[in-house]
Amino acid sequence: MTVRTLDPRGTAAAAARRVAARVPDPELPMLTLADLGVLRDVRVEEDGTVVADLTPTYSGCPAMAEMRAEVAARLRAAGHPRVEVRTVLDPPWTTDWI
Repeated sequence: MTVRTLDPRGTAAAAARRVAARVPDPELPMLTLADLGVLRDVRVEEDGTVVADLTPTYSGCPAMAEMRAEVAARLRAAGHPRVEVRTVLDPPWTTDWI
């Protein structure tokens, strides 16, 4: 008999990723951050904090503050009270991620 255990952090991370993946790009609103490959990772830390990693299309992207704020706001609205949005520059964004 196989016993399956639930991974609440994995389930929460998948739900949080779905929320973050729907955030539109502020400069190209017909595309989401996931479509552009800007949303790199979403995970839930052991303390329950949802961490989303964003990589800008270039290091001086003026829309990053707006992207971080929108991802955080939507995650909080979806029921995740502790949210951290990090900017990850390495490896740098590439069009291969689109």
